[in-house]
Amino acid sequence: MRLHQHDAGSWIFWDYAGRIGGLAVLAAIPSARAVAFQWGKRRMPLWKIALWIVGIVSFDVYLGRWISSIVNAAFPATVLGVYFRPSGWLYFVDLVFGMALVAGSEEIVFRRCARDAFQPYLGNGYASVVATSLLFGCYHWWAGLGTIVGATMIGILLMLFLQRSDALWPVALAHYLIDVIDFA
Repeated sequence: MRLHQHDAGSWIFWDYAGRIGGLAVLAAIPSARAVAFQWGKRRMPLWKIALWIVGIVSFDVYLGRWISSIVNAAFPATVLGVYFRPSGWLYFVDLVFGMALVAGSEEIVFRRCARDAFQPYLGNGYASVVATSLLFGCYHWWAGLGTIVGATMIGILLMLFLQRSDALWPVALAHYLIDVIDFA
C-alpha cells in the first residue's frame, strides 16, 4: 500500500498502520504474544552491549551503505521505490517515533518471531542466523538488490547480537540508531 503513495504523510500513515496492525495481531494471539513480547534477561554487561552497538552501527555507516549503493547502482532496475523525506514537524515525529516503531516491530518479527519459527528446523545456530537475516533482507525488496544485501548483512550482525545478549532491547536500539543515522 505504501509504495503507491505520492507524499510523505500518506507514506508514513500506511507504514505506521501496517506496523501497528502487525504488532496488534501478534498481541492478540496468545501463543504469538508469548514469543513476540517476552522479556529476556540480558546476558551481557552494558559495556559489551555498547561495544556491539557501536560496532554494528559503524559497520552500517562505513561498509553497509557503500555496498548497498554499489549494488543498487549496478542493478538500478531492482529499485522500485524510495523513502519519502518528510519535512517540518512530520520529520521530527518520523525520526523519533517512526524509527522507533520500525526498529521495534522489525526486531520483534525478524529476530524474535522468525527465530522461534525457524528454530525447530534449523536449530539456534548459524543456519538460523542466515535464514532470518535473508528474510529480513528480502523484506526490503522494493528498495533494490543493494538494500537487500545491506539489510541481510546487518540482519546477520543483529541476530548474532541477539543470540549473545539474549535481550531484544539492545538489538532494537542498534537498529534504531542505524535508521536514525541513515534517515537523518
